[in-house]
Amino acid sequence: MKCSFRWYGPDDRVPLAWLRQMTPRPLVVTHLPHIPPGEVWPIADLRALRAQLDANELQLGPVESVFWTDAMKLGRPERDQHIANIIATLRNLRTVFPDAGELVVTYNLMPLDWGRTSLALPHANGTRGLAYDHAELEKLDLSQGLFLPGWGRRYSAAEFSALQEAYAALGEDGFWANIRYVLEKLIPVAAALDIRLAAHPNDPPWSYLGLPALLCGAAGARRLLSLVPHRANALCFCTGSFGADPANDVLGMLGEFRDSIAWMHIRAVKTTGHKCFHEADHADPGANVDLLAVMRTLVAQGYDGVFRSDHGLDLLHETEARTHGYPAIDRYVANKMLWAYARALKG
Repeated sequence: MKCSFRWYGPDDRVPLAWLRQMTPRPLVVTHLPHIPPGEVWPIADLRALRAQLDANELQLGPVESVFWTDAMKLGRPERDQHIANIIATLRNLRTVFPDAGELVVTYNLMPLDWGRTSLALPHANGTRGLAYDHAELEKLDLSQGLFLPGWGRRYSAAEFSALQEAYAALGEDGFWANIRYVLEKLIPVAAALDIRLAAHPNDPPWSYLGLPALLCGAAGARRLLSLVPHRANALCFCTGSFGADPANDVLGMLGEFRDSIAWMHIRAVKTTGHKCFHEADHADPGANVDLLAVMRTLVAQGYDGVFRSDHGLDLLHETEARTHGYPAIDRYVANKMLWAYARALKG
């Protein structure tokens, strides 16, 4: 297996020079953070990214993320232009990285991005990490608008109310119909470019604030993959997102969707109540998902793709200035641990 590391671009407080020091040296999971969703990633900007990677003797891993816009998910008139822009982005990626082998481009179906109610929940041992409490979230006064921890966008009360109404009017079947429409446009292009489009599951894996959640477990994954059956229509399998719902059989899902897993996000969470959880240490035996069992299952299935340790805890007085939930030390330690698991299990 190949490990990878999330890098948020030149403003990330973890420079590429640090990634170069890591053993094993990771593939770089990144995106162009200055390009808004729905716009084309220019070739010049991608070439600048390639030059940065080459200068540090690093290689591109899965791309995360080429975001789908509300227009695409809601079926608004401008969706066709946004789809055309994503197609242009896919072609530009292949132009700049012709030697990258099969590329993976990640997206998500969430009306919002990942949701948390705390960025730094204190743990008993002095570490801190992301946490979610559904009951706390339901107490939010939406008359003041909405901005949740970790998001880059604020919604006014009118904007968020309009978003809720649009998704309610669309309904679940309408949402899936729009996803099919987009995939039918993108998958043939991605396949021709040797690119897999990998859908990240809902995080958390249930509806909140009156918005739909489609990719929360096995049923949602089956439906997504059935819309346009093809290798290019794939999953970014996140053990933390699926594992936050104790009803999900994560190890069983690894087996069921083994041929559709484009790459892995590997992290641990611990449930503390109904729809209430926090990020756990990757080696925590009391977490919802046993990550050693995850690696054992992947090795037994012959998985030889890319993984990255996801999220993590603030260790050794590390502080977060920008990328909340993505501390450098814990992610690196977890990568080494998971990589060592895989090597040992392969014998």
